[in-house]
Amino acid sequence: MTRLDTIQSILTENNQPKFRFEQIKEAIFSAKISRYSQISNLPKDLKEQIINTLGDDILTLKLVRETRGDQAHKVLFETADHHQIESVRLSYKLKSGIHHSLCISTQSGCALGCLFCATGAIGFRKNLTADEILDQVLYFLKNGLPVDSIIFMGMGEPFSNPANTFAAIDLMTNKDLLGLSPRHLSISTVGIIPGIERLTRDYPNVNLAFSLHNPFNDERAKLMPVTTAYPIEKVMAAIDQHLAVTNRKVFLAYILLKDVNDSVRHATALANLVCTTPDRRRLLHVNLIRYNNGNTLTAFQKPTNSVVEKFQAVLTQNKIHHTLRQDFGTDINAACGQLAANYKKTT
Repeated sequence: MTRLDTIQSILTENNQPKFRFEQIKEAIFSAKISRYSQISNLPKDLKEQIINTLGDDILTLKLVRETRGDQAHKVLFETADHHQIESVRLSYKLKSGIHHSLCISTQSGCALGCLFCATGAIGFRKNLTADEILDQVLYFLKNGLPVDSIIFMGMGEPFSNPANTFAAIDLMTNKDLLGLSPRHLSISTVGIIPGIERLTRDYPNVNLAFSLHNPFNDERAKLMPVTTAYPIEKVMAAIDQHLAVTNRKVFLAYILLKDVNDSVRHATALANLVCTTPDRRRLLHVNLIRYNNGNTLTAFQKPTNSVVEKFQAVLTQNKIHHTLRQDFGTDINAACGQLAANYKKTT
């Protein structure tokens, strides 16, 4: 049950007029206030009942710490049951101005154990509720910090927490609530096929990214144990269906790890994977990401610039759409694969 469900029950039990719900939604999603006691147009007894049930804080997350870097703003939150998560707001300089993208978490920790990821190194803590996912966005908005796009690419695997992830998307895209365009939302997955299939069926306008990181099943399984359950060819079949239904771009994320997956052999296999069908060649876009050496919870290294250039050259020769992602947030451990909250590596 979400916060709004609870409030609606309170209003129904007290025979409150329908406009009360609209007033409360306005306070939660639009007003720059943080407490129910600050909602000035509600009767005192109704506010007291809401506060007695939900507490006075509108947001379900408690601020622990904020860290700001050159183009990244990382926030450490704590849930009511004392689990920690991190969110990162990234600011990109575009020709049209500054674009602010918010990377949010769907879990505290992660059970999938990808070897290069700090979140995987700390193990699984909990699934976030829909409100806890949403409130990462509301925190920035209520503090006057604009958000132009949202990426479900923080701590955790979104499709390992599907009910709450999709419920949060519903709240974000509801025109009576946040009213965000689905096209401004992106979900990154390691390849959980049921989640991809549901996204295709029910949320075709939400962007999809597949964290590939190695084109060979045997090598990928060593880096990402989830490969055993969801091998590359089966994930790509689900992505083929997604492309056929949506006719929209899908991103393949590829973290370059020194002497692990950065060879010409890997680049050639990646190009072949993308070239398999006309839809893949047209709609798949490879996002290359240099590994972040500041990730102290894992033991990998960033490849040299010359190795990265050779890898890119193979993709260019094969006319593969690709981008080498600019490094953001490495100075504050807010870059891809670095989110670990305050947790230490599990043994």
